[in-house]
Amino acid sequence: MDTHGAGTTMKVASVVGAASLGLAAIAWNVAVFAIALFGMQVASAFLFYEAAFVFLVQRDVGQAKRQITTLTLIVGFSSTLFWPLTDWLLALISWRGVFAIYMVADILVALPLIVWAVGTGSVHLTSRNDDHQRQVSSAHPPKMIDVALIAIGFSLTTFILSAYLGQMIPILSSLGLGATAPWISALFGPSQVLIRFFAASLTSTMPPVKLTLLSSILLSVAGPILELSSGTVFGAVIFMVLLGFSSGLNSICRGTLPLSVFGSHGYGRRVALITGVRLLTASVAPLVYSVIQQQSGATIALAALTACGLGSILAFVLLAALQPVSDGRLPL
Repeated sequence: MDTHGAGTTMKVASVVGAASLGLAAIAWNVAVFAIALFGMQVASAFLFYEAAFVFLVQRDVGQAKRQITTLTLIVGFSSTLFWPLTDWLLALISWRGVFAIYMVADILVALPLIVWAVGTGSVHLTSRNDDHQRQVSSAHPPKMIDVALIAIGFSLTTFILSAYLGQMIPILSSLGLGATAPWISALFGPSQVLIRFFAASLTSTMPPVKLTLLSSILLSVAGPILELSSGTVFGAVIFMVLLGFSSGLNSICRGTLPLSVFGSHGYGRRVALITGVRLLTASVAPLVYSVIQQQSGATIALAALTACGLGSILAFVLLAALQPVSDGRLPL
């Protein structure tokens, strides 16, 4: 994306994604279906949040922070809309038909929108706008310690969110919530969207590192609240809302914090490095949490996630302390 432009790679990825959806629709055995799933995942790396963040930064770095917030608000409705839509379609047609419909939607809706977005603004890969670059107040030559702290902080928060979301129903059921567990877990999506309505005002007044710390704090207190509520519905609702708030802010900060710390030059490479580490931890989180819960119980498992949350807070506090102070104020 840094070399060829995020707009170009997003257009290619949209075609690859459509082809993969089509291959899944006509898959004649498990191996072919697995190849189709692999193609979808590869394409998604060039289409989802971080890829879109790179495109927005390349397109207009001065407006990128505001546009990243707007983007996450809109995309926050995707699971809220498409999970019920997919379920409704499966009641009417076969799963092959659903894949075919989404392939057509990719070609006729998503790809033209990407082409339109790329065509509405110029992207300069070799000549950055110096004035906009200077507006990124804390941007400075990259240091590996900064990259490492951001990667560690986001990896820990992603580990927690992945563990919670991957085991949500068992977690709530183990606390005696039983049949209410699915209804409580449904609050996660709306909570993400709700916090993003307020995120635009927060991002204009709060530095990205502070917003990231707020996200980590909300995530860290969610587990103890669930544990101390002794399995009450009210406590579980507060837990789920805080989880949604944290996740909603976290998705914004994954784009704005690296931009704030490093600026736009080489943004794609740094976001890719951080995202690679983050997704690696996400892939093992549900299994690790499940093993801890089975061997030591839900209380110890929740305590382990809280410890991870405190670790993310520490990482972002250290990151803030290492940032240069240009206006006489503390970086926090």
